[in-house]
Amino acid sequence: MLDKFSWPELCAVLQENVDALILDLNRANEKISHLEYICKNKSATMWELQQTQEDTFNKVAEQMKAQENCWLKQKKDLEQQYSGLLGEVHARAQKYQETAEKAKEKFAAVEKVREELILENSHFKSILTQTQKEHTTLLAACALMAGALYPLYSRSCALSTQRDFLQDQANTYEVFKQEVRTLSHALSDIEEKELDEAKKKKKHYKGMIRIFRKGVIVVLAANRLHILGRSCIALFSWVDGFREGIGILVCIGEAKDKHNLSRHQKEQIHCLQALSWFTSSDLLAAIITSMAELQEVLSKTDPSSWLCGHLIVTAARNSFSKLMDKLSSIMEVVGVDSSRSITYIEKDSLVQRLARGLHKINAQALKAGISDRVPVTKSIASLQKKIFEFTQRLHTAEVERRSLRLELTEFKRNLNEMKKEADKAQSLQEQLNAFKQSVSIFDLEKTGLKERPPFIHS
Repeated sequence: MLDKFSWPELCAVLQENVDALILDLNRANEKISHLEYICKNKSATMWELQQTQEDTFNKVAEQMKAQENCWLKQKKDLEQQYSGLLGEVHARAQKYQETAEKAKEKFAAVEKVREELILENSHFKSILTQTQKEHTTLLAACALMAGALYPLYSRSCALSTQRDFLQDQANTYEVFKQEVRTLSHALSDIEEKELDEAKKKKKHYKGMIRIFRKGVIVVLAANRLHILGRSCIALFSWVDGFREGIGILVCIGEAKDKHNLSRHQKEQIHCLQALSWFTSSDLLAAIITSMAELQEVLSKTDPSSWLCGHLIVTAARNSFSKLMDKLSSIMEVVGVDSSRSITYIEKDSLVQRLARGLHKINAQALKAGISDRVPVTKSIASLQKKIFEFTQRLHTAEVERRSLRLELTEFKRNLNEMKKEADKAQSLQEQLNAFKQSVSIFDLEKTGLKERPPFIHS
């Protein structure tokens, strides 16, 4: 490779490199001298610093000794102080130990209370679940009872309207019967009336017996109504303002007998019975057990299933049947006193004897025709008889009228013939008069004879 360059070129290159190296050497010598100067200055500075540090260390050692003595003194003071504090700490520790034991006891009590609260919480949860179940059960029962009550109330309203209409019809029928009796009585013969009055006077004493028996039966009925009112278990009656006169009687169940008590005691017992009925556990148990099947179906049935409606209706019907069976046993009305109710059954009781006697007297009076109220059938039969007699009389009068009309027609025809003959006779009379006048004039003119009287051939 050196063969490619010439010797002068190589010398020039070497000269340049040597100059560069010499220049670098001079620079390095200058740096070395400068560094030696710096090192000398630093050595002097280090010696000064070392002297200063030794002086400082000596001072610090003296201060440390003084501080150590002070610390020893403070240590003794602190040991004395800490010994006192340690005694106080031990006393406080003992006190805190007692407090901790008390706190531990309190914690145990709190833990016990917490366990009781947990049990109470679980009990409340079960009560809440039971309450929710009772709520849904009572809601279902109320829905069924409302669905059964309002149609019955609507039917009661309709029956009340029909009753009013039938009462009007019955009143009209009574008026009609009275008018029929009045008309039949008015059409009766006077002799029959006198005979009836005589019979009534003869058997007036039997009418008094009937009045007495009726009075006794009315008194017995009033006493029974009074006893029924005392044994009534009605709480209140509700009347619709828009349908005046139509109401619902609200009763209570599980009522007890309250005879032989003052009015204040009866009101107090009635209030207690109402409170007992509104908070009755038997009624609640009956409703819950009756609605169990319906609640089970409602909780398990899928609303989107096509069998949902049939299952709910079947369960509701069964639950309602069970509920009505249980309510029929709970809502039993307290009966009337057994000593009085036997009079309905005994054959020889006063009511039975009075009824038989009254029936016998009514039958005899009706048979004798002295009843104060004649049956409407008899009045109608009598009225029909009178109308038949009037019809026969009317027929006879009509026949007579027709015969008289025929006679009148014959008389009119004869009268017309007589009028025609009279007209003919009058015309002949006029002709005769005219002839007489002509004859008289002729005679006077011819002969002058005396006028002769005319001859009329009858």
